[in-house]
Amino acid sequence: MNGYTLTKVFEINKTLVVADSIEEAIRVYKLRSPEADIRQIHEISGSDYASGCFAILEKSAVHSVRSWELTHITFTGVDEWTNIDELVDIQRRYPKVEFGVLVSRKWQENNDRYMSPEQVKELQGHGLRLSAHFCGSLAREVFNMGGFSEIHGAYDGMFDRVQLNVASCTDVAPTCIMPGPLKEVIIQQGSNLSLFEQCHIASGDHVSVLLDKSGGQGIDTPIEVPLYAQKVHVGFAGGIGPDNVIDKLKQITSSPNIGKFWIDMESSVRTYDTFDVCKVDEVCKKVYEEFLNK
Repeated sequence: MNGYTLTKVFEINKTLVVADSIEEAIRVYKLRSPEADIRQIHEISGSDYASGCFAILEKSAVHSVRSWELTHITFTGVDEWTNIDELVDIQRRYPKVEFGVLVSRKWQENNDRYMSPEQVKELQGHGLRLSAHFCGSLAREVFNMGGFSEIHGAYDGMFDRVQLNVASCTDVAPTCIMPGPLKEVIIQQGSNLSLFEQCHIASGDHVSVLLDKSGGQGIDTPIEVPLYAQKVHVGFAGGIGPDNVIDKLKQITSSPNIGKFWIDMESSVRTYDTFDVCKVDEVCKKVYEEFLNK
């Protein structure tokens, strides 16, 4: 069941909850009924009633499995050689997919993962789920001085989410992180989360975090789920790809801390540093068939 080992059944206020501990059972119950007072709770796994509980779980019980939600499967680094029709086909078959576009003021001097502003605009109008990933001086400038509205307008509002790759700014407090018309601003962070924490305290729930010690280099890094992941939209990156995506998802969702989250891939879905739609399709097929629909 998506990586969970369901070993105990608790009855809380006459509601069945499946969890590994009483603490997790209370947390799951509170997610479903945040205003309810817990008047009665007891474990029933050891009784004769346990077998009957498991038989009716799908209809009447609250699962700890359902406390998380995979919101996006993000593939970053769409480039000038990417076939838009192939992206449209993937988006149609796998609606959770999001395509990340790397944006930099010095796109001409960077590698082939960056498109020109004109090429980026060609992605518009195809029904694609798109996010912009600001890099370098552009990310630092927007982070410290604002300017979301101007950039959002320059791209005709084609992005729902913008990620600021500002892991190197861990000691810089934001002066203007308000997103204007954007739905969500993502702060990329490595091991030091102080920058994101400042942003979230100052600006609220529209600020989320991508935990990425790899920095888009495809280095496999351990999955660590912070406590605040129950309440904050959290992304995971770092060596996730076709060969290990299911294992990574199981590690993430086995944590009692996890709520809404997404995964992000970049280097692992490239071949000769070109965005590889075949690898993207392979990841999506595995996630949907071996994880989401299992």
